[in-house]
This record gives sequence, structure tokens and C-alpha cells, in this order.
Amino acid sequence: MSRDEQTWEAWEPHETADAHYALFAKDRRVVVDDGTPIAYAFRNQGGKKVPVLFANGWSCSDAYWAGLVPALEDQGHPCLIPDTRGHGRSGLPRPAGRGARNLTVDDVSMPRIARDLLAVLDDAGVERALVVGHSMGVQTTLEAYRAGADRVAGMILIAGTAENPTRSFYGQSIGHHAFPVGAAIVRNVPEVLSPIWQIIGPAGPGHFAARVARAAGPKTRPSDLHPYLLHLRSTDPAVLVLTASAMREHSAVDLLPSVASPTLVLAAGADVFTPARCSEAIHHGIADSELITFPRAGHTLPVEEPEAIARAIEYFVARRINPPSRRRSATRSTKTSR
Repeated sequence: MSRDEQTWEAWEPHETADAHYALFAKDRRVVVDDGTPIAYAFRNQGGKKVPVLFANGWSCSDAYWAGLVPALEDQGHPCLIPDTRGHGRSGLPRPAGRGARNLTVDDVSMPRIARDLLAVLDDAGVERALVVGHSMGVQTTLEAYRAGADRVAGMILIAGTAENPTRSFYGQSIGHHAFPVGAAIVRNVPEVLSPIWQIIGPAGPGHFAARVARAAGPKTRPSDLHPYLLHLRSTDPAVLVLTASAMREHSAVDLLPSVASPTLVLAAGADVFTPARCSEAIHHGIADSELITFPRAGHTLPVEEPEAIARAIEYFVARRINPPSRRRSATRSTKTSR
């Protein structure tokens, strides 16, 4: 029987699956249109400022928002923090199977994940939100805008790209060409990663490895990455590879000229995954967007600079989301030394 001919039930993690690493309890759940359960937290519901919806990066947990969520709550923003499908407490439309053989790229595509984000807004009764996306979350945020521009009050795009990130990985395109080989190995012989996956978790070695690979910026601490590493260990590597394939096939470059929502782009000058030029390309593609560059920060920018990002968002929202009368918005490109 083929996958299309078989009747599947959605897969959902156990209710305590994320108990040892989640920073924000995902106490809400919405079943989206393909049957996938999406778990999310809805914090500071009585806040008077524009609600904020967070779009996670590839393989990321809520650890990346550890400092930013409380800062935005203090400013008065309600905060919606979903787990990406196949991550944390969020499920999948069917059990992944060995090497994620039961899933397709469409099941984890950027437009698909974007529709999950909009479904969270619907379930929470939020009409419009400021969407904050990091890394892959930049791609899904742009697709959320494509699918429901009227739902997006504004966008904060952090250390990401509008298209295939493997072409800019470590400043080279070799990742794009090598990816299919690695993906085929992981999906056809998933056991090859078992020894590596079993040792993921200890904060010290994980932080050291991330620093050596330049995946983590200089301001990250082992304690910052520990919840993320525990989350990574609990996530099916084949699902991660399939999601990376979806990122590789995606492009929202065509969308950029038509974006009308206020947009703030945050670039990390020392980012080797999505170099600052990727953020700069988004900034130049979206008319009247604003750009702030953190020259010394890496791809872990939300972890490294949550206070500075929160201040930038507060200033941006005051001017662009709830603009004072008689004040014209102007394109601004600055560099902030950190």
C-alpha cells in the first residue's frame, strides 16, 4: 500500500515530551487544516501593545526567545510562542516513519509552516500581530505575510534570508551542492546519526562545538544553549533534514517588492549561516524597511542581544506600528556596535 493510499492519524508527542527543556509552557493546542496539532504558549494576554507572534528558526526551540519574550512582555506585548511542527510539543500530519519516509517536503514546507502560524492567531483570537522570525523563521514569516498580509501588523526579520540558505552557508554555495548527498544518507540510513545524537545535550561540549563551528556568537553562554541542545536531541534528525530540504526549495524574493507591512531587518555581522548580506538583500528588496546591523553578533543573535533587540522593537513599534500623527516614516540603515 502506498503512502497516499494508507489512512493515517496525526502524530503528536507525549504531553510531557518537552518538560525537561521548554522555557515557556505550551499549554494551548490547535489542530490545523491537515490534522497536525500545533502547540503554543500565549503569555501576557492582557497586554495593551500589539501582540507578537514568534516564528522559530530551523531546529530551534523557544530557548532562542528566552530573553526577548520577557522584555516584550514588560513593554506590554501579548506574546504567542508556537512550536514548529515536528518540534517540541507540536506534531506532524502522520507518523514520520524511519527516515521520515511517510512525510513529503510539502508537509514541512515554508508556506505550510506559515499557515500554522496564522492558525495560531486564529485559535488565540488575535486579529493582527507583529511577527518576529529568526533564521528559517524569516522565511516562514514572509510566507505568512504572503498568505495573510492583513494579519501581519509588521515584521521583525532576524538573521535570515528570503531564499535557499544553503547557497550562503559559510559564505559558499558548496552546501547547496553537497546537501542532497547528506540528506539521502540521513533519510535512507538514519542510524548513521544515532551515535552523534546520543551525545547531544551537555551544555559545555555543545557550546564549545557551536563556538568552534561559529554557529554561536561570542556572547552566548553554555546555559543559553543547553535547553536548545536538549530539544535538538529529542527531535527526529530525518524530519530536520526534510525541513532543511524545504528551506532549500523556498524563495520569497518575488514577494519582497510588494511587502507593505512595516518591516525591521536585523543583521548579524559575524553570521556564517545567513551572512549579513542576506539581511541586507531583504532590506533593499522591501521598500521603506529598516535595517540594524550588529557587527559582532553571530547567527544566535536573539540569544546574544535580547535587550538591544527589545529596545529596537519598542522604538520601531512606536514609530511604525502605532505611528504618531504628523511624523513621516523614513528608511533607516544603521550599525550598532556591540
